[in-house]
This record gives sequence, C-alpha cells and structure tokens, in this order.
Amino acid sequence: MSLALALGTTFLTHAGYAQAQADKDENANSWGAGTIVVTGRRDGYTSHEGGSATRTNTPLINVPQSVQVLNSSLIRDQDRRSLADALVNVSGVVPTKPEESALAQPLIRGFAAEIFQDGLPAYTINAMADPTSLIGVERVEVVKGPTSTVYGGGAGAPLGGLINVVSVRPQDKFAGYVAIRGGSWSTYNPYADINVPLSDNIAARVTAEYQHNESWIDKAKGYRWSIQPSLSFKLGDQTQLLLQGRYDRRSQLEYSGLPAAQAQSGQIDRYAFPGAPVGQPRSTIVNKLVSGEFRHEFSDDVRLTVTGRYFYNNYDEYGSFVSPDYGQPDPVGQPTTYYIFPIFLPNRVKEATADANLLVNKEMLGGQHELLVGANYDHTRNTIAMYFNFSPLGTFVPIGEIDLANPVYNNAFGPTPAFLQGQTDKFETTAAYVQDQATYGPLHLSGSLRYTHLKWRRVGAIDATYNHFNPRVGATFDIKPGVALFAGYATGFRGAFSFFGADKPKPETSTSLEGGLKLALPKAGLWGTIAAYKLTRQNVAVPDPEQGFLAAVQVGEQRSRGFEADITWEPIRALSILANYAYTDAEVTKDVPPSPPLTVSPLVGNRLARVPKHSGRIAAHYRVLNGPLHGLSFGAGVTAFSSRETWLPTVAAGGGTVPGYAVIDAQASYDFGRYTITVSGMNLGGKRGFDTYEYLSPVVAPIQPRSGYVMLKARF
Repeated sequence: MSLALALGTTFLTHAGYAQAQADKDENANSWGAGTIVVTGRRDGYTSHEGGSATRTNTPLINVPQSVQVLNSSLIRDQDRRSLADALVNVSGVVPTKPEESALAQPLIRGFAAEIFQDGLPAYTINAMADPTSLIGVERVEVVKGPTSTVYGGGAGAPLGGLINVVSVRPQDKFAGYVAIRGGSWSTYNPYADINVPLSDNIAARVTAEYQHNESWIDKAKGYRWSIQPSLSFKLGDQTQLLLQGRYDRRSQLEYSGLPAAQAQSGQIDRYAFPGAPVGQPRSTIVNKLVSGEFRHEFSDDVRLTVTGRYFYNNYDEYGSFVSPDYGQPDPVGQPTTYYIFPIFLPNRVKEATADANLLVNKEMLGGQHELLVGANYDHTRNTIAMYFNFSPLGTFVPIGEIDLANPVYNNAFGPTPAFLQGQTDKFETTAAYVQDQATYGPLHLSGSLRYTHLKWRRVGAIDATYNHFNPRVGATFDIKPGVALFAGYATGFRGAFSFFGADKPKPETSTSLEGGLKLALPKAGLWGTIAAYKLTRQNVAVPDPEQGFLAAVQVGEQRSRGFEADITWEPIRALSILANYAYTDAEVTKDVPPSPPLTVSPLVGNRLARVPKHSGRIAAHYRVLNGPLHGLSFGAGVTAFSSRETWLPTVAAGGGTVPGYAVIDAQASYDFGRYTITVSGMNLGGKRGFDTYEYLSPVVAPIQPRSGYVMLKARF
C-alpha cells in the first residue's frame, strides 16, 4: 500500500446515473425549499450550495470557511446506515460510534462538535442526538471551525464545528419506496419512505426504519427503530408551513470496552464482553422531537423564517465494566482477570428552542449585500445522575470477576447500584445576531456578530450569568471563474456544561484562523476545498484529583492546527472520484500549574485523545450507461487512520497509543425497472484493528470484522 494511501488520501464513490434517474422523485424539491431551478448539471455527489455555515443558501465557493456536504446520493450508494458511517467521507472528522454515543461527541479538527437537526440544537454534551436512522436524511452538512455567530442554545455554540443533519421534506407528487436489508450478525432491517399529496396545498411524508442485529462482540446485541412524519402546508404563493416529528428508540446491551494495552498485545479475547451480562438491563436512548418552520417571502429580496422545536431525551444506561485503575484480584498471577463493577447513568433532557430571522437582499454601497438579522431563545433542563456501588471507605465494590483471556459469562448484574451522585442544570439562552454577505465583483465579504445572554443554574451549586459577543469575518476572492482563495477568522463560546468542580466555571471559548483554496469547475468536473487552519480552545476543564472522583479544574487550553483537502473529480459521466485527507496536530498547550520540582505540567504537549494525525479515505465508483448491463454501478473504497491516543494523559494506567489501520469497503447496485438490488461489504480485507473507545478508563473496541449485506428496494 502506498504511503499516500496509508496516510489517508481519499477517493469516494459517485451516484450511478441509472439509480439517480430512478430515484429522482425521492429527491424532488419540497414546496418550502425555495425556487426550483432546472439545469443541465449531471447528478452526482457534488453540492454547490449549503445553508449551515451562514443560514442562507450560499454557493460554497463564496463561504470563507471549510464546509462539506454529504448528499442523499452518497449516503445511499455507499450504503451508509449511521451518521458515523457517513462522516468518514469528510476530512478531519472523528465520528462517534453508535455504541459510545452516550459518553462521547464526534470531533472536528480535534475538538468536540455539536449535532444539530435542521439548523436547531438538540441539547446534549455527547452524541445522544445522533439520528438513529439516515433513512429520513436528505443530506449532512459539516461546518469546520466555530459557528457561534449564527448558532447557539442547548449545549452552547459549537467550538470546533457543526454537524447539521437536514431532513427530507414532503413533496407535491406521490412517491416512495419500501426496502429490506439483511446480512452479517443476523442483521434484519426493513425501512420505507412514503410521500402522499393530500390536496393541492397539503402533502405528508413518513419515513420509518427498524433494525435488529447481533454483534461481533460476545453477548452484545440490540435493536433500533425510528419514525419521522412531516406535513407541508402551502398557505399562499409565498408562504409555507412545515411540521415535523421524530421518535427514535435505541436499545442495546452496554459495551464498556477492553483494557487497551492487553487487548492490543493479544493477551485477551478481542471479542470478549467485559462485564456481567446475566440480568444486565439494556441501555436505552429515546429521542422525541416536534419541529415547525414558517417561511414567508415578502418579495424576491425579503424573506422571513421562523423555526421552533421541542426536544425530549430519555437515556438510561446500565453498564458493567473492568478497569486496571480500580484494581485486579491478582495482577501478577492472573493478569487477565479483572473485577467487574456495575454502573447506572440515567439522563433526562427537556428543551424548547426557537429562531427567527429576516433575510434582505439589497444593492448598496457599491455592491450586492445579503443581510440576515435574527434572534433565538433556548430553555433547557438537564438532569443526570451516576449510581455506583461504593464501600464506606469510598472504594468501588465489585460484583464478580472475569478472565478476559477465557471469558465465562456467569456473573449476574444484580440490583441497580445505590450510591448517587447527580445534578440538575437549567440553561436559558437569549441571543441576537446580524450577518452581512457582500459581493464586489470577484470579492465576496462576510461578517457577522452575535450577542449571547446565558443564564446557567445548577441546583444547589452554580448560579451564573454570562454575556458575550462573538464576531466572525472572512473573504473569498475569485482568481478566475471557479477558483477562489479564502480566509476567515471566527470565535466560539459555550458554557462549561460538563464541568464538575468547586469553583464557578468560566465559559469555554475558541478562536480560529483558516485559509485556503476553493474549486468549482463543472467543465473539468472538479470541486473541492483545500485549507490550512489553527484552532485554539480556552478554559478547558482538566482533572483535579484533589477534589475527588470526576472533579475538574478549569485552567486548560488546547490547540489544533493542520491541513485538509476534500476533492471531488468527475472526469467523465461514467466515473466519479472524490478525495479527502487531513493532517491534524492537536495537543494540550496549558494545564494545571505543576507541583515542584516540575516546571511544566506533564499534560502539556500530550496529543488529544482519539485524534489521528493522518486520516482519510480513497474510493471510486463506475456506472454502466449503455448496453445490456445498463443500470449496473459499482465502487470500492479504503478508509485509513494513523495512530491515536486512548486517553489524557497518555501515560494513564493501561493507556497509550492505538495503531493505525486501513479497511476496504465495496458496493455494487443493479437497477431494473422499479427495483434495485444492492450488495455491500465492510472490511473486506479482514483487518483486525482496534478503535479508541470512550468509557471511564483507557479502553479500546475491536473494529467491525469482514461483513456483507444485501438490500432490495421497490419504488412506486
């Protein structure tokens, strides 16, 4: 394998022309999506516009920030079934696996990123708002760097980046499909998308999915289901109302990861379940969302948009885990035998959020200006608790032992742990923002400013109020048609909502400098972004052992800098190639003042956990346009990562580095009439690697072994 491939140069796949033609009704514009423009541009994975960076439909080449869009063609053709699966197609992103979504967030450029749904937050300091299904998703837009000027509320404005999941909308024509997918690990997965016009002015759409599966990990299995209804009302020629609902439910036997050092050295069974599965309840995540969007166009140049949402999350995590940090029966004579500890983490979130903005296009000051003025409000209540078994001496009480080299699963989970450590947080965010996007010939300027008033009350502990201004400025310059240079400066701001400490916390902030080159050359079939950046995060909470378990002190600083490239090339109609590569240098730059005789904290200079220095993906897709095999398309790809740290500090017990790896995937699809059959495979080379995994100590999880799936779809 070449060095470039090992470092992650990426080529993705392209939508088959026959598939795109057959599915064109699935992706038709809804009434509320704006004016329909018919052009001669071929179908593919390229998206020329995106709304997540600016809340306006702006050509990506004019946005002074790195933005990538994963459209429905890419998601469908690569058979991506989760947000984590889809996000490997974007440089500099470390996805959160569904199994660890309750304890981890996806990372962009080394820092945590928030997941938004249709431009509105679904509060959580992890990835519990990760959509259970991508069946009802039209596209995923990834904005890199702070986005605090036009987004906020809930968990705060994103410091490192934003992942905006955009849902499908009702259409004015009857269309839909039913499908079923099955394969490795006893996967059974029926799903459907049905759109029905109810009258000349009303349309309804429902997407739904159910999946049940076993796992390559012993004892771990689960199911998920999701239903997403929506109604679209055309209230007039210039007025639309969209109502959306979503109910997700995920349930699985909680997996807590393996001790990193022993797993990678082969001392223990790589697929062992490190806990007490007998009687252990399944962890369950339930998300309920009700959203509305009202849009009125006063004229071609003036538009009002009002959106609102109520979000409810119910999460009950029942886990059992092992850890070198909390002791072993005989670490010398029985080094692979561990005590098992139970844990119960219930979490409840209620959030009401709304945003209103007015968009005005106006020629003034010698240029064309697109002015956006808006305000939003968010009220969130979050209750979280942690239940452990503790002795009077303050130590964990085990419920049994397990030899991970030769696991025997006869330990009972027992009653729910009784020791409680919990808190209730209430957040109220009120904000106003203004943004101007101006064009002066080849020069495109962008500037925005946001004022945020945040009240944070932790019952019995914190009562804080923050007032903060966030600016963002940037510019792109067309050096020739379809080729532009860009540069931007942005800031981030959010409350330190995951902070556990005795002192009143400061808000977390971030600053970003970014610049590079953007391409949009349809005649050459070439699109992409090449960027270099420096991103700094301040007031980071770091561990404070003197205050006790999970306590923190807020003096840290982290810095990420690097280079990224996301390229799409479609040289001929039958072939498409996309590429991404990321070099990410993310490390701790400030920590707790060291104790003598040290002069520098041992954390300073440590690489941030989970972040590979090199990463990327390479693949290609070809489609047969003529002849007896017309309707056939096929592709393959490689995803690669360099080594990653499991934990901070990297010298933590059992911690260290997870080696890099590269895995191969492939897909083939045949479209005949109203039917499509798709075959896909993951990790076709049978690579036996590990990924970092977020739990309570340095642990890892085995990557998915060689797997295969078959899907049959019928359209109507």
